[in-house]
Amino acid sequence: MLQSHMSKRKKLLAAAVTAGLVLSITSTVGVAQGAAKTNLVVASTQGIPQLNPIIRTFAFEESLFPLLWSGLSKWKSTGAVGPDLAKSWKANAAATQWTFNLRSNAKFSDGSPLDSKAVKAVFDYALEDKTVTQERNKIKMISKVTASGDKVIFDLSTPNALFPEAIAWIKMIKVSEVAKFNVNPSTSGPYKVKSFSPNVSLEMVSNPSYFGIKSKITSIKFVKASDPTAAVTSLRSGDIDFLYQLPLADAAPLKKDKKLQLVKAKVSSVSVTWEYDMKSAPFNDLRVRQAVAYATDRAAILKSAYYGFGAVSAYNTIVPDKSEWQCGTAGGLTKYTYDLAKAKALFAAAGVTGFTWWGVSGALPEFDAMGQVLQASLKSIGITMKIENNEVGTWAGKFYPAGKTYPGLLLPNYQSVPGEPAFSMNFLLTGRAESNWESKAYDAQYTKAIGTLDKSARKAAWCKAMLMENQELPLITPFVFDVLHASRANVKGAWVEAGGQIHLEDVRII
Repeated sequence: MLQSHMSKRKKLLAAAVTAGLVLSITSTVGVAQGAAKTNLVVASTQGIPQLNPIIRTFAFEESLFPLLWSGLSKWKSTGAVGPDLAKSWKANAAATQWTFNLRSNAKFSDGSPLDSKAVKAVFDYALEDKTVTQERNKIKMISKVTASGDKVIFDLSTPNALFPEAIAWIKMIKVSEVAKFNVNPSTSGPYKVKSFSPNVSLEMVSNPSYFGIKSKITSIKFVKASDPTAAVTSLRSGDIDFLYQLPLADAAPLKKDKKLQLVKAKVSSVSVTWEYDMKSAPFNDLRVRQAVAYATDRAAILKSAYYGFGAVSAYNTIVPDKSEWQCGTAGGLTKYTYDLAKAKALFAAAGVTGFTWWGVSGALPEFDAMGQVLQASLKSIGITMKIENNEVGTWAGKFYPAGKTYPGLLLPNYQSVPGEPAFSMNFLLTGRAESNWESKAYDAQYTKAIGTLDKSARKAAWCKAMLMENQELPLITPFVFDVLHASRANVKGAWVEAGGQIHLEDVRII
């Protein structure tokens, strides 16, 4: 259930083109005084280009997942997965075969069976080479899918103790509708599509065939705002009820308005990561990577670039400090405190006097703000860091996909993933991260952890891999930031996954 690295790039591209897409926001329908409001209007500066959850293109589409689609499992507000279409599941002792027991008599919104054959069809479709899906890395270990009565059996090529988590975002669609999916698709969640105009608006209404608890809101409309200022203004006026991805600059003043509220994850796992080519100078030298880690004023950068909405990652791991999976000093991890004297000595020992910050122009001002704070810190110890901002295609083309050489560049990026380490630490496997880190020991430890069913034993295995990350510094991870959403104060029941994805399926308006 993670944003893959390709998804991160698409998020950036989406942000870059937002200014050119315009839609006026429709007003909500009035209700009699004292009556419960049963329609919800959600706005974003991003559009929804298509509806197929298997081939989702932009992050905003993920907000539709829990509304229109069910999965075998689903993420809960606690950060764990729970039953959805599958009422239970069990693995064999080796975690190489998983059996899911389905609910009886479940149906799609058109009344057709949502049974084991339909589930098998979805996974077969998602596993096809021609299907472009960001979920491929999470399901590629599936070697066989068997539909047997009310059961679906998965045989895996490698052990996976987290298979129910891995498939939580494989949503149940009618595969026969793929060719014309944007035209009235049959849904499997609490809502069905009433009308859809790509990149303009989407209206959904309650699905009477849904097998689960019926929604309290009978109609939800997604609309596109012309720009962030218009969206915030409409939220304040009550023309919209929920705003997807509030600009951080608007958060502090909005927080003071008693009619409004911020909506964010309890513990964010959206990590800011700075990447460099570990096979090229100067960052092929561990001392240089350590020097950057110590020269990073994490708290100041978080405050300057992200308005303080987040938490410092003192251990410089992709698993946040506040995560239940963080090993910390008890696991032998080093804390990278802000220490310019230590950074200066390390740079001097490595013979390095400067490098370049490879940023993005326009679309992500927080990237430039981070670079400026780091630049000032480095300047105070005699290190010159040139800031070079580029349009998003040029920026990504320099280092993406993994395997490219880009000497002398430090580049900002971020990872949006679930809280379980399997979905963040896999970015550091050989061939995945653009930093070109190759560690057979890390790869082996990751494989051991993901195949361990016992949670305590799995954490111990993650800790050993985390220690390698902490010591080798394949990335600079200064902090996690909060993906902020906002709503009217009378909107209750919305929650946010650790990776920033919103859930509106349990919303009510009081």
